[in-house]
Amino acid sequence: MNLAGQGGDNSAGLLFVNFNQDCTSLAVGSKTGYKLHSLNSVDKLDVIYENAESEDVCIVERLFSSSLVAIVSLSAPRKLKVCHFKKGTEICNYSYSNTILAVKLNRLRLIVALEESLYIHNIRDMKVLHTIRDTPPNPMGLCALSINNDNCFLAYPGSAQIGEVQVFDTVNLRAVTMIPAHDSPLAALQFNAPGTKLATASEKVCPSVYGYLCRRKT
Repeated sequence: MNLAGQGGDNSAGLLFVNFNQDCTSLAVGSKTGYKLHSLNSVDKLDVIYENAESEDVCIVERLFSSSLVAIVSLSAPRKLKVCHFKKGTEICNYSYSNTILAVKLNRLRLIVALEESLYIHNIRDMKVLHTIRDTPPNPMGLCALSINNDNCFLAYPGSAQIGEVQVFDTVNLRAVTMIPAHDSPLAALQFNAPGTKLATASEKVCPSVYGYLCRRKT
């Protein structure tokens, strides 16, 4: 969750908090850098890694339990850095036309969400494979990426006025379906682990779960 610009008391300097894809670790971005915590113990959060060289980290996403992390800072909100934290090296960096609002990763794809576009990268070489342009205004960067390689779907709002969900196949790079989920705008999206169901919630807090066919046409 990106806490930057959310308002409220942020005296601890927290800017971002999020689980990795299988919820085995927790990433925390702050005004003084970022930390990765292990969730193996229920009694305490063990620090896996701490970076105090980067400031104002507003997005930090770890790829499962690997050493790959994607980082965005408030000082350079249009730049994405992909790093190997154990080696302390930067793998690559990309600049975009607008502020990066969210980053999603799985073992095949890396997604960068801007307010009115989505960039789909190949995780192996980080090349841009496809850009979904002119999406409805999405100021929170709301989107969800399935962690399943066989059902590697991306979901994002299809409207700024009502709760339509667009589902996109990030492997074959084609639209799959549109789900009329809610009467009011979307507030949350999440796939289940197999990527066969999608949970949604609207601004009126009306949750729903949708199942859909995930077989790809050949």
